[in-house]
Amino acid sequence: MYANCSTLECMISYYKSTLQRPSIAKKKTLQPGSWLRCERPTDEDKQALEELGVDTDILHDALDPHEVPRIEQQGGQVYFITRLPDTDDEFNDYTTPVLFVIDNEALITISRDSLGRLWQPFIDNIPAPTTQRTKLFVLMMEAIVTQYQTRVASINRQMRAVTNDITTLRPNDISTLVEYERKLNDYLDALIPTNTAIEQMLGGRTLQMYKDDRDLVEDLSISLEQLMARCKSLLRTITNVRDSFRAVMDTRLNETIRLLTVITLALTVPTMLAGLYGMNVDLPGNEHSPGLFWVIAAISILIGGLMSYYFLKKRA
Repeated sequence: MYANCSTLECMISYYKSTLQRPSIAKKKTLQPGSWLRCERPTDEDKQALEELGVDTDILHDALDPHEVPRIEQQGGQVYFITRLPDTDDEFNDYTTPVLFVIDNEALITISRDSLGRLWQPFIDNIPAPTTQRTKLFVLMMEAIVTQYQTRVASINRQMRAVTNDITTLRPNDISTLVEYERKLNDYLDALIPTNTAIEQMLGGRTLQMYKDDRDLVEDLSISLEQLMARCKSLLRTITNVRDSFRAVMDTRLNETIRLLTVITLALTVPTMLAGLYGMNVDLPGNEHSPGLFWVIAAISILIGGLMSYYFLKKRA
């Protein structure tokens, strides 16, 4: 695996740690038991990775911005593709693919996006021996799950602020909720197949694990299930808020239409009387009656007021 390591360019970095020295340190060359990190690979990087034994087709799949998480085993290597929340990738809105290659001698991570926001805190804060590749992989997956949990918790807080009072919601707030809904659905599209792949690992069909490793993977699967349940709960909340907002808007519209109808009915009688006495014909009482105008106006106001009172108080 290490015959052609000299061909690797600067887009590929090497890290190593041991049980005695668990702090992850950057190395200049690739050594047995290392972590090889590659981001935004160039054509030369891809060729070098292929020379290291990485399957060409799976490598190209992992660089597809819309690739679905899955796990495969080929030639003694385990390939695990998942997706990371939030990205600078221009082809994705909310998640970006990450490939893990678990080899007999090293762990390789490959991504089409720069993942310093994920790996740098991992390197600085998590003591993980790179010589234990399965454990290192699980710890990396836990770091990804933590990223999801942080994003989902942030969405939850923002949703609570937006939906504090349904009656004060504005169209812009609904647009914000729709954006959250899209993001949560994208998260679920990544988390569900990722959890399926983790369960395949637990079945022992792809990766041999020690008991401690199995316990870590089981905890990881539980965390993924809890995260998926949280996303689904927030999606139901968004749906309920949207339905409630629609009901409130329908009620407001009905009240507005009802008020306009009452006003129209209240003005019908005065309009009819004004139309009759505005005709150029002789009508009873319109001769030598200077006070008739005020009588008709009073009758119109009285009838309009009574009709308005009746219909405004009446509830269907």
